Amino acid sequence: MKKLYTPADESELVFLKSVLDAEGMPYYVQNENFGSIYPTIYAGILGAKTIFVPESFYEDAKNIIRSVKEGAQFEDERVKPSGSGRSPIAVILNYITLGLLFPEKPGKDDTGRY
Repeated sequence: MKKLYTPADESELVFLKSVLDAEGMPYYVQNENFGSIYPTIYAGILGAKTIFVPESFYEDAKNIIRSVKEGAQFEDERVKPSGSGRSPIAVILNYITLGLLFPEKPGKDDTGRY
């Protein structure tokens, strides 16, 4: 299995699952049931729900997602930051406190806008 895509939220995940199901594409969602008790909390790197597909179906799955989601950023296309500046302890504390301890600072998004 190869890591394909990490949806931004639960609704995007449900939509993409339905599209993949309609196309008969085999897939697996890592952490699919994590956080089911509190669906409004999307835990980011600690509980991100990531779609995996068999390697032989990878390009077909990318094309399916591209056809329904313009500008989709797939896992193999992501630029790995050289250092996010946040320690693993800070990430865990941020998760436990629901972001109250270390709020995200506003910054540029992928399009270069604030």
